[in-house]
Amino acid sequence: MNDNERFRLVGVPVTHWMAVVAVITLGLAPLTLSLLRLWTVTGITPLGALLKVHQHPGAMEALQFSFLEATASMLLTVIIGLPLAWAFGRYQWRHLRLKRALLFLPFVTPPVVAAVGFLALFSPGGLVYGMGFDLRGETGIFGWLSLVTGWSNPGHFVALVLAHVWFNLSLIIRFVEPVIAQIDPTWEEQLNLLPAGQSRRGRIKHLWLPLLGPATLVAATYTFFFSFTSFAMVKWLAPSSNTLESLLGEMGGTAGIAGYRVETSLAVLGIATLQMLLMLVMLMLAGRFERRHSQVLSMHQEVMNRERHGPPSKTWACFVNGTIVLLLAPLLSVVIASFRVRTANASGAAYQWTLEGWRRAWTGDFSTVPVVDALTNSLTYAIMTLFVALPLGYAVASCLVTLRIQGHRRVAGLLDSLCMLPLSMSAVMVGLGMVVGILRWFPQMFSFPYLPVAPHIMLVLPFVIRLMVPAIERIDPMYAEQASLLPMTKMAFWWHSRGSFLLVPATMAASLCLAFSLGEFGATFLVVRVGSWDSLSILVDQVASRPKFDPYVFPTAMALATILMVVTLLVLSLNEQVRSWRSRHDV
Repeated sequence: MNDNERFRLVGVPVTHWMAVVAVITLGLAPLTLSLLRLWTVTGITPLGALLKVHQHPGAMEALQFSFLEATASMLLTVIIGLPLAWAFGRYQWRHLRLKRALLFLPFVTPPVVAAVGFLALFSPGGLVYGMGFDLRGETGIFGWLSLVTGWSNPGHFVALVLAHVWFNLSLIIRFVEPVIAQIDPTWEEQLNLLPAGQSRRGRIKHLWLPLLGPATLVAATYTFFFSFTSFAMVKWLAPSSNTLESLLGEMGGTAGIAGYRVETSLAVLGIATLQMLLMLVMLMLAGRFERRHSQVLSMHQEVMNRERHGPPSKTWACFVNGTIVLLLAPLLSVVIASFRVRTANASGAAYQWTLEGWRRAWTGDFSTVPVVDALTNSLTYAIMTLFVALPLGYAVASCLVTLRIQGHRRVAGLLDSLCMLPLSMSAVMVGLGMVVGILRWFPQMFSFPYLPVAPHIMLVLPFVIRLMVPAIERIDPMYAEQASLLPMTKMAFWWHSRGSFLLVPATMAASLCLAFSLGEFGATFLVVRVGSWDSLSILVDQVASRPKFDPYVFPTAMALATILMVVTLLVLSLNEQVRSWRSRHDV
């Protein structure tokens, strides 16, 4: 037995087993302890609380609104996204990577930046407001709609749906475009010769629906999921309405305290149980659709589909380029609003260009902490998240792949499901688990300065594992066999047999850890409310929430959001540079 075979259990190094146990514990402990805490405080089981959830004022309205806005967001995203995926998969585009990156940009934008970006678009002086659509003031067409139908605040609903479409549009492209790009053109030609292919309806029914249906269902399910669990956008764009997520965020800070507002703890327990069950159902559906999508995609091979159809028509070019411009509008609005201040004079409202918002953002005039301190906290949390999540994710992924290779697929599947548990919880629920499940049981942890790192690690670990598993599976075992014949250290052996092949996925995972941690808002919002761990995303929310009697509050918040956006984009740009360098040096 050589050194590489020592300290192994079922062929897996003990250290990797320890990583699996740590990840499962990190995912289960806050949830389990929070449910136990709420059960102890209320004296009612989660099932009992679930049966009483309808008695809480606003819970059923929140459930109804959650389904309504998520369904509308999903349908509109599919309607807009399918033509985009069709255009990118079918035609040759100049600067394809750039266009695709710009379309994917909203999905990696910090939620609070996206929320205030749309707020800037819809507020007086914004682009949408200037076009005559007052979505927040309920005047004009939306005021008329509210008067005629009795629907309170329809503009808020429209603004929220548009923001969700903006955020989730890339999901449709991500899943549907590869299928369109890899479809053999001869299939369409052969179908056109048959009676079923003589009409557009027939081609859709017999070709496009079977091929694109699974991918569309996967993307639509994830769109519904992310819209259903949205928090920052609901908080800022639809403040008069609550989703289950925002209701938990509103009440979670005071839940789980013995002898204090027991009815709140009961409501949180019931709503959290309901939300978790609904999310599990959505994820199960997404997993089922994704398996069907994988089966369809495996039937295809890379073909010269784009080359066959050539460049897009002017109509398609205008549609795609126009969509990209519209997707950039909220981000540009953040930057512009940071330099503009709205003042009142005898003739009405006026706008002036100024740097005062940036000065106040830098000096911290409106901050609980200076922007430098908040940015330092955010970068510290992000780096700590990276250094913990990346090796843990690699170790777990390596363990899962090894178990599958050795035939223990059921064990690997069970462990994979347990490690993916945080995906069944929204960011707010993870934060709730930290507050109620950890801090209520162990109040001494209030003094721990890096507590927000824990929910960040919980939320990012499933994605790291998902990136690393297929990358490890693609490594040819031949490289390990060849390296074992050479005299080298353990580290050199690992690098030549595995590590060098994981540079690109590891870089992607690292940028994901950093970007996600920098922009994370839902979990941090709850944790910060009971502590003092301000991050830059929280600082943006705090400043934007201040009364607007001072005209410089809004530009100050936008300046802070611009800083957060720029830092996140720099991280993602660095990732792209590393990937490009790796692709140029691969043989």
